[in-house]
Amino acid sequence: MRVIKIGQYGVITHTRVLVVGWVLVAVSLMLAVMALTTGPADVGVFDSMRAAVGIRTGGSADFIVGQLRAPRTYTTALIGAIFGLAGALLQSITRNPLASPDFIGISAGAGTGAVAVIALLGTSSTWLVAGGAAAGGLFAAVIITALSWHRGIVPLRLILTGIGIGFVASAISQYFLMIVNINVADQALVWLVGSTNARTWTHVFVATAVLVVLGPIALWQARALRTMEMGDDTASALGIHVNRSRLIIAIVAVLLTAGATAVVGPVAFIALVAPALARRLTRVGGVTLITSALMGTALTLAADFAAQRATGTLQLPIGIYTAAIGAPYLLYLVWRASRGEQS
Repeated sequence: MRVIKIGQYGVITHTRVLVVGWVLVAVSLMLAVMALTTGPADVGVFDSMRAAVGIRTGGSADFIVGQLRAPRTYTTALIGAIFGLAGALLQSITRNPLASPDFIGISAGAGTGAVAVIALLGTSSTWLVAGGAAAGGLFAAVIITALSWHRGIVPLRLILTGIGIGFVASAISQYFLMIVNINVADQALVWLVGSTNARTWTHVFVATAVLVVLGPIALWQARALRTMEMGDDTASALGIHVNRSRLIIAIVAVLLTAGATAVVGPVAFIALVAPALARRLTRVGGVTLITSALMGTALTLAADFAAQRATGTLQLPIGIYTAAIGAPYLLYLVWRASRGEQS
């Protein structure tokens, strides 16, 4: 056990958590540097790093790195952290490793809101699409919460209701894709898979704002999360307002998911896999918010690097690669459940 002091406050953590966290930071930095300094265009490493932090070089690096590679890399890192954090929050309050925005309808609702903006307004404006995604995610979350509420949020009801709402939202998205012209449909379909291509500094700003505003609230609720994992009765006896805390955490998770989906689309499986891998590496049974966020960053950076390099000049959406990571893990969870093992 280690105690980290920040001013007059102290945080108790495990040495293994710190080690894993720093390793994930190092891996993420390595992947980010690789993404910034490699590619079809020949740009020097030194110029790439200068352009990546906003220092003008007077050469091609100012555009290739400063306007193309850097916004994409930073956006990818941020949305990975957001999805990882959202997944950790949902899995903690439901005590279920399958409780992910992908499966309980939040990502699907956000995706429907964004597709509605693209299809009905014929625009891919970052702010309008972000607004549509946020509205869709919140609307889906309100319905899911209302249907799963019985003297507080019931975790099992939340999951089952979310799955149903997700199917409805996906059907609505498919309807919009059928009624619009082919060019708009192609644009919306790529967005629905989850893509970091052609990200700009506006996307970086939106993702940063989401994480800066909602991240501290999630960390503020970390103590309540750890206590509630011992059971609602125990948490109440220790002074935790269980229903209020669970509602706050659920709202934060929804807003995190909606914000990340608004920036890059509903990138699949990161919110499912990142918290689970973080728990396994740290060997901590409880909530691992920061480690989950760092794991999400490392996974999305790796997936995005593969999306840019694995198929030559053809760049596939990042969602295809995150699905390749997450689908086997989902099958692994099902296999363990069939053997009666804990995930």
